[in-house]
Amino acid sequence: MTNAERNQINQRIAALERASALFGRFGGYVPLVIAFLNRWPTQVELYPDWQVGESWKFFLASFLYFLASLALDRAIIFAKADLDP
Repeated sequence: MTNAERNQINQRIAALERASALFGRFGGYVPLVIAFLNRWPTQVELYPDWQVGESWKFFLASFLYFLASLALDRAIIFAKADLDP
């Protein structure tokens, strides 16, 4: 691999790292925006048997976005480690 190719790959990884940082910072707001655009849930209702009405979709989406952020961070770490001599 030439130095030009290595620099180009490093620039792409740096751009992906910046996008990952933005996703990690603001990605959790995406399910919140979607929930309020769909007009659910405006309140969390807990029932005696701990069932949570329609708000489970919001919590699941938030958790999945959090896991996606972690996976993206790990992918960047592995990509950087692969380029180190």
